[in-house]
Amino acid sequence: MTPAVRRARTAFLWVGVIIPLTILAVSAVIVAFWLPEIPEPAAIHWSEDGVNGFGPGWTYLAILGGIAVMVIGFALLAWFAHRLPQNGQPVPSAEAERPQWSITARFLGAMNLGLAAIISFITLVGVDAQRGLADAADTPDIGFEVLIGFLLMAAGVAIGWFLQPSTPLPDTSGSESPAEPLPTSATERLVWIGTAAIAGVALAVLGGAVLLACALAAVMIATGAGGVMTAVITLASCGILIAALVTTFAFRVRIGPAGLLVRSLAGWPKIEIPSADIASVRAIDVDPFAEFGGWGLRYGLDGRYGVVLRRGEALEVTRVGGRRFVVTVDDAQTAAAALAAVTRKEA
Repeated sequence: MTPAVRRARTAFLWVGVIIPLTILAVSAVIVAFWLPEIPEPAAIHWSEDGVNGFGPGWTYLAILGGIAVMVIGFALLAWFAHRLPQNGQPVPSAEAERPQWSITARFLGAMNLGLAAIISFITLVGVDAQRGLADAADTPDIGFEVLIGFLLMAAGVAIGWFLQPSTPLPDTSGSESPAEPLPTSATERLVWIGTAAIAGVALAVLGGAVLLACALAAVMIATGAGGVMTAVITLASCGILIAALVTTFAFRVRIGPAGLLVRSLAGWPKIEIPSADIASVRAIDVDPFAEFGGWGLRYGLDGRYGVVLRRGEALEVTRVGGRRFVVTVDDAQTAAAALAAVTRKEA
C-alpha cells in the first residue's frame, strides 16, 4: 500500500465512519433521554398544514440506527470494492499487492458525513419540538429547521470532501495498442456475439438497495407515515429502481458488418455505433468502482461512457469524434479483433 493510499484510507475512516457514527450515537443518546418527555404517539412527519404523520417515539431511534447501518454499508463498499472478486474470480495477486483508492470512495465518505449531519439535526429538532406537549398534533412546524438541515448536509459533504486528500483519476489511456483485425477473406461475413452480464457482487449490492427501497415503501404505506403523497413518491421510486435493474443487468453484444450493437436483454437501452463512426478498437481492463463510480450504464469522469457491469476485460471503441465507449465482455481480445476487421472491411 502506497503512502498516498494509506493517507486517503485513514482520512476516509475518520470522515466517513468514525465521525458520522459518533454524531449519530450522541444524537441517539440525547433522543433516548428526551423520549419520556414527548407524547405518544409522537409526530414523525410534517406538511404545510402541520403534523400529518404519527408513530411511536422510538421511530426516531430507528431512523438514527438505519442511517448508521447505511453509513457502515457505504464504508464497507468503499473499503473493499477494489478487491472484491468478480464473477467468482479473485483480484489478481499483483493488483492485491497494490490496493487502489478512488474518487468514488472519497465521495462516499463525504456523503456519510453529510447524511449523519442532516438526519441527526432534524431528528433532534423534531423530538425537542415535542417535549412537554400533551398532544403531538400541537407540535410547531419545523420547516425552517429542515432547510437548515439541508444546508448542514451540504456543508458536511463539502467539509468531508476537502478533509480527504485528492485522489488522482485512474490513467485510462493505457499502453494497449489498437487491436489487430482478424484475418478474413473478401467474401467472408464476420459476426461476433457475446453477453455482458453484471457481476454477482454488484447484483447483490444493487439488489439489496432495491429491496431496501421497496421495504421502506411498504412500511410507509402500511403505517401511513408521511401521508399519501410521500407513499406514492416512495413507491414510484421503488418502481424506477426495479426497472433500472431489470433493464441493465445484462446486455447482448453483437459485432457485424453494420458495426457494434449493445442492447439490453429487455430490449432497451440500446447503443449502436456504425462501422463508419469507429476510429479504433482495443481490449482493456476496467475497474467499475474506481473508473465509473459503480455498475451499469455509466459515465466516467474522464469522458468515457459505456455498459460497465463487472471488473476485468472490456472492449473499448474510440469513435471518429474522439469519444470512447466501453462495454465489459468476456474474450474482449477476440471481440476487439473482430470489430477491427469489420471496420477495416467496411471502410
